[in-house]
Amino acid sequence: MYNGVSGLRAHKTQMDVISNNIANVNTVGFKSSRVNFREMFSQTIRGASAPTDAGLGGTNPAQIGLGASIGSIDVSQGQGSLQPTGKSTDMAIEGNGFFILSDGQARFYSRDGSFTLDSAGNLVSAGTGLKVLGWMADANGVVHTSTPITAASVISLPIGQLSIARQTTKLTLGGNLDSSMAVGSSKSITAQVYDSLGKAHTVSIEFTKSAGDGEWTWQASSPDTPAGWSLGSGTVTFTSSGSCISGTDWISLNLAEPNGATNPVAVELDFNAVTQLSGYTTISPTHQNGLPLGMLDSFTVGKDGVISGVFTNGMNQTLGQLALAQFSNAEGLGKVGSNLLTETGNSGLPQIGQPSVGSMGKVVAGFLESSNVDLPTEFANMIVAQRGFQANSRIITTADEILQELITLKR
Repeated sequence: MYNGVSGLRAHKTQMDVISNNIANVNTVGFKSSRVNFREMFSQTIRGASAPTDAGLGGTNPAQIGLGASIGSIDVSQGQGSLQPTGKSTDMAIEGNGFFILSDGQARFYSRDGSFTLDSAGNLVSAGTGLKVLGWMADANGVVHTSTPITAASVISLPIGQLSIARQTTKLTLGGNLDSSMAVGSSKSITAQVYDSLGKAHTVSIEFTKSAGDGEWTWQASSPDTPAGWSLGSGTVTFTSSGSCISGTDWISLNLAEPNGATNPVAVELDFNAVTQLSGYTTISPTHQNGLPLGMLDSFTVGKDGVISGVFTNGMNQTLGQLALAQFSNAEGLGKVGSNLLTETGNSGLPQIGQPSVGSMGKVVAGFLESSNVDLPTEFANMIVAQRGFQANSRIITTADEILQELITLKR
């Protein structure tokens, strides 16, 4: 009878696990579990005996099992399929890694990448409000991944609040200087450059045909410099085929009113694309790498977890990078609810690193990882568990009838 009771208890636990798997068939990042039974302690009726020198053979032990119990409940860490959501803050992991979340003190791990931005611009779990951890970039867009991840390593993406500008450091010129122009003839062009605070400044460059073959002088000026101040001057020379051989030169924009900007503004002039051919003059600025004030408008997340901000001035800059963790024994992680996991004594310490490195896994933005529960398998296991439960209940019924027979023996 007690064997039957242990079997009922074990199969009920199996049904609990199966029903939990089925209940979480649509839970983001859920990993299914399975039950392994084990035989309980056996009662030895007769011990084993070894063969004797007199010619008798050995005998096996005679043991009666005392029922079944739960040996283990294992978690399957198999990859779930990725489902598109179209939401930029939703993320899934292809690989073995886990997102790292924090409440400001403790760290948690999860495969659930249903994230959103809170009112402070922090990237948080939509269901729990726990903050997503990673590395933030410095002012130059450089991410220092060697910095340890702590509870303060929060990913912050303040849409509409973060402003940025970029100083012009290079001005590229293109077009043609007419070789047939008379010596002393000149051509002026204007260009806009930006200081470190994003303010635009007009720069004028006057090109004058020199007496030497294939040679032009240039002089730069700006209304934003002190009166009479020259930004710089130089010579541009060309080959007999009209190609520029001067390469690059520099101007120094000494601002009369810098208002806190870096002063002077040093700008490299690139003449490599300028030609000297006969016909007409078309020289003009083609590109400068400075940008005015821009606000953070949106962001994208790459497979390597790098978060790139898109600003209203057209600038793209790295804002940060997500951190992932992996464990020597991921099945040893403890479940604490809300799709969260914590490290245990048998999970091993978290190995924190960058996505797409080794077996850490890639981050896929705009997707969520679905549950890895296989419904056909779960229903088949449920039938097996039901039949096992029924069979064990028959043991109890039969044992009860045998006891009833013993009670009525005296009649």
